[in-house]
Amino acid sequence: MAIPRWTLFLAALAVSGQEAAPFAPEPADPWRPRWELTLRGDRLSDPGDPTEDFRRAGLQLRLRWAWDQDALHLEAGTRSAMGSDGNRFNAPRWDQQPSNGTQLDLARAAVAWTSERAFASLSAGLQENGLLASQAIWDRDLRFLGAESRVGFRDAAGRVQEAGFRAAAGRVRTVQGGRVDLAAGQAVLQLDTGPLSWTAHVGRWTLAWDPADERLRRLPGHDPAARQRLVLDAAGASGTWHAVFPLEARWFGARNRDTGETSEELQALAGSRERTWWPQLAFTWQRLSSTGTLYPVNGDEWWFYRRARGPRLDLSLPLPGNWIATFVCLRQTAEGEDYRVTRSMLVLLKRF
Repeated sequence: MAIPRWTLFLAALAVSGQEAAPFAPEPADPWRPRWELTLRGDRLSDPGDPTEDFRRAGLQLRLRWAWDQDALHLEAGTRSAMGSDGNRFNAPRWDQQPSNGTQLDLARAAVAWTSERAFASLSAGLQENGLLASQAIWDRDLRFLGAESRVGFRDAAGRVQEAGFRAAAGRVRTVQGGRVDLAAGQAVLQLDTGPLSWTAHVGRWTLAWDPADERLRRLPGHDPAARQRLVLDAAGASGTWHAVFPLEARWFGARNRDTGETSEELQALAGSRERTWWPQLAFTWQRLSSTGTLYPVNGDEWWFYRRARGPRLDLSLPLPGNWIATFVCLRQTAEGEDYRVTRSMLVLLKRF
């Protein structure tokens, strides 16, 4: 198979790179900006309907400014994007973000309190969702206008990193509109036992929206003229072995409280995304029921958002110069049908 031209173009741009932690801790100087540049190529092959095949390329620039004074933290940011396919394809291609344009990405204020064995925080404004979730539940690029809180405990020895509760509520901003409202809470336990670390969480997610086309469809058995409401019980667990070549396993599951349908995601990771020239390989298996996920807000990198299953491979390589290159290939099959799609992506990320 011939290599797509956009693959060669984007690969030529990645002459160097290493990934730092996502948006490293804010600098001490107030209002000092940070920025993140993402270059991406995307190709979808649909054997069921070749007219749905597409190739596209795009770039995204995120800017952030932060200011801290004692327990008060202020943060603002913008997102600018330019894509080859334009915004007219956002809905049919399940995008959660506009392909072109500039928009406010963050505008929040937070207060925090910490002691040797306890912590608490409250954040209000346009912000990210800090709850733990898989892509089947939440798209990490989405923002909501509302409030988020955390409260927890830890032990002095450092074995219990977090034993607490997280909650978030507000209006989600999506390209679909539809007055999408989120209310969610979860209990979280994080342990560090030296070479091994563990995380477990369990909670409830509630999503409400006005019915429309595409992802904002009407739920089976619900009043088609009424506001739709989907409630999930969700849980997850992960374990990491912090060796020279790290290994990690993750599991996420969700159950629709109305129908009893379940969805889940299994993931195995080997390697590191934080050391130059150390690759990481991730294998993910995802199974989505007809109403078992929060499909109006789930991840847009997968193609089908319900009634599907399939594997995904991510190969990431940090390179000198704060670059990281990731190649993604996934294949999804529609449930009960001999209908599948193959999607490949090349993502080049540089953080400053």
